[in-house]
Amino acid sequence: MTMPKKIMILEDDEATAELIRFYLQEEGFETAVSSKGAGFADKVAAYQPDLITLDVLLPDTDGFSVFRTLQQDERISNIPVIFISVLEKQKEKGIKMGARGYVVKPFKEDELKKAIKSAFEKEKWDEKDPYR
Repeated sequence: MTMPKKIMILEDDEATAELIRFYLQEEGFETAVSSKGAGFADKVAAYQPDLITLDVLLPDTDGFSVFRTLQQDERISNIPVIFISVLEKQKEKGIKMGARGYVVKPFKEDELKKAIKSAFEKEKWDEKDPYR
């Protein structure tokens, strides 16, 4: 039996965090939620998720800064990230930074699940072609 994939959620809105968690657990993922950007990299390193979802607007920082911190931490820099944000105009920035996806709030359940599935498929594809 294989272990379920783990997803770490950084989302400051409790209702949205629970909705994301519910959708992901429904798909068989194990989840952990954090509401603050401060110390998030250490939490990620301890949890070792297979994927991370990041909100852009956070009370103590912004998701782009958190993403840069994650990319600079060799313990966790290879973990794929999907942004989930109301800031639709920032989608291109998030993708250019290296995120595997960008879901705009409010989102539908299938949009989130499709983005997660796509991120994992890109991961497999990248492993096959190390020169990509």
